[in-house]
Amino acid sequence: MLHLIERLFNSFDYAVLGVMGFLLALVIFTPVFKSVNSTMGRLIVLGITAYFYVRWQIDVMRIPMKSPDASDADKMQFFRMTRNVYMEFSGLILTLFSFVVARLRGRIQELEAGGKKA
Repeated sequence: MLHLIERLFNSFDYAVLGVMGFLLALVIFTPVFKSVNSTMGRLIVLGITAYFYVRWQIDVMRIPMKSPDASDADKMQFFRMTRNVYMEFSGLILTLFSFVVARLRGRIQELEAGGKKA
């Protein structure tokens, strides 16, 4: 049962990573950064960041210890857990980067608008 729940969370995480990657491209190249830089957009992105941070910490604590005489099943478990740790860390970095890019593009727009008024 735990394996099924873990697979479900992993599928969800991969879907969120895909959406966040697409969102990052939109934030960088389109005016979507205005929506992400709004208060609600910031809260949503920071909520997703918190989710990835908590999942990352849980997965780091669950990495099995290496042993010199590990069975194939132990090696696969170690591989799966470290893969999950890297995936969660990637999600954490991706969401933080999206947040920062949206915020900085918003600041640049504010400064450019302030420069045009003067």
